[in-house]
Amino acid sequence: MDDINTKILQQGFGARLVSSYRTRTGLVCRTDRGLAELKKTFADDVSLEMEYALKEYLLSKGFEGVETAYRTMEDMPCFRLDDAAYMLIKYVPSRRMDFEDMSDMRETAEALALFHNAAEGFADERIRCSGGSVDDFFGKRTAEFSRIRKRIKTFGDYTAVDLIVIKYFDYYMERIHMASELLNKAGYSEVSRLAEESRSVCHNSFKNDNIRKCENGDIVVAGLSGCTIDLSITDVAHLIRRYIKSDLADIKGIEEILAGYSKHRNITDSDRDIIRGMLIYPYKFLKLCNEHYNKRRVCISEAAVERFESCAAGREKETKIAMSI
Repeated sequence: MDDINTKILQQGFGARLVSSYRTRTGLVCRTDRGLAELKKTFADDVSLEMEYALKEYLLSKGFEGVETAYRTMEDMPCFRLDDAAYMLIKYVPSRRMDFEDMSDMRETAEALALFHNAAEGFADERIRCSGGSVDDFFGKRTAEFSRIRKRIKTFGDYTAVDLIVIKYFDYYMERIHMASELLNKAGYSEVSRLAEESRSVCHNSFKNDNIRKCENGDIVVAGLSGCTIDLSITDVAHLIRRYIKSDLADIKGIEEILAGYSKHRNITDSDRDIIRGMLIYPYKFLKLCNEHYNKRRVCISEAAVERFESCAAGREKETKIAMSI
C-alpha cells in the first residue's frame, strides 16, 4: 500500500484506503466510502471550481452524464501536496470510445450535441471567453510558419525536415488562405460574438478519456476544466479532425458524425463553412513545425522526419473530406 496515497486520501478527502490498483488514468481505490479513482490534475483552482459549477449547471439542465468529483476536507476541488494536485472521482467501470468504430463515433457526436444544449447559458464569471476574429484564430501559427521558412532560407544547410517544409510551404499557405476565406464567408466574427452573448460552451477536449461509455450504456463526459465560452461547433470540427486520423475515415463516416450531432442540435450552413475552414486549416502540420523548430535539437531523428512525411502524405485526404461537408 502506497503511503503517499494513504496520506492523500486521509488528509485530503477523509477516506480510508483499503486496497488499490493502477489504471492508465489514475489509481482506483477501494475505500471506506466505496470505489474511487485518484487522479493528478494540472488545472488551477479557479478552473476546477468553474468545472464544479458547470457540472451542477449541467445536472440542473437534465444532463446527467458527468463524473462525480469529491470535495476535500477543506471544501476544495482538489488536494495539493508536494507541488502536485489530486482529484478524487467516483469510480464507475467504463471504456474509452473507439473513434474507429462508427457506432461509437455517432454516439459520441450525439453526446456532444446534448452537452452543448445543456451547457449553453452557463453564466459563471470564472469560465474564459475565446473566439474573435479570423486573424486572431489563425494568425499566430501562420506568422510563425512564415518565420520558420525565412529562418530555413537564411541559414541554408537544409535538414530533411527543412526540405519537407520548403516543399510544401506554398501548398499549406494556400490551405491557410482557403480556411480564412471559408471562415470569413461564414461570418466567423459575428457568429463568435453571438455565441458569447448566448453563453455557448465549447468543451475543447472531447476525446480520449474525456468521453467514456459505462457498462450500463451511459455516456460520461469529463475534462470540463478546459471549457470556454466559444463557438460550440468548434468541438464538432475537432471531433471530425480526430476521426480523419483513422485509416478507415471516409466521407460516409463524416456524414454519420454530422447526422448524430444534428439529431439533437441544428447545424446551419454557416456552421458547415466554419467546420470546413477549421479542417482545411493545416493544424497538424503547423503544430509539428511549432514543436520541431521551437525546441533545441541536437540531431534530426528519423521519427521526426516520418511524422512530417506522414502528415504531408494525408494532405489530399484531409482536403477531400473537409470539402465534402
